[in-house]
Amino acid sequence: MPSPEHIRLTALGARWMKRQGFDVVGTEIIATGSREQPDVIGFRAVCSILIEVKISRGDFLADALKPERQTTGSGLGVYRFYLCPQGLIAADELPPKWGLLYAVGPTVREVVRPQGNIWPGPNTAVGSWAEFAHTPDADKERAVLFSIARRLTNGQPVSMT
Repeated sequence: MPSPEHIRLTALGARWMKRQGFDVVGTEIIATGSREQPDVIGFRAVCSILIEVKISRGDFLADALKPERQTTGSGLGVYRFYLCPQGLIAADELPPKWGLLYAVGPTVREVVRPQGNIWPGPNTAVGSWAEFAHTPDADKERAVLFSIARRLTNGQPVSMT
């Protein structure tokens, strides 16, 4: 069971994601075929985004050991971010191509991210976006989308917002 602080940051991340133009957003999604359980995941027509919420150093350090963080093309999200309390993770500690968001009170402060609000697909080189784009596992992302659709069909909540 996530802590109240983890739940608060997850909801903050989902709201931030929606403000970025991701209309399909899910939190704490469990999907068959995907080992990952994203804290927040969102989809646009051409790309996806993942937010991993971290509220402790130990959780952040353990996350780096996950197979999805080690192998190209095995994780979720074209764009990937950590969201944490201010100062918990430093920009120079990020894995390659990851962004960083700080929770500051009721707001999200963008620390490391591509410039602008284009959010192109994974094979589109626009400005600094290519430096942040990952190649996600399409089968796992499809499983997550199916899980979101199933929740909606069954009248279950998809997001904390």
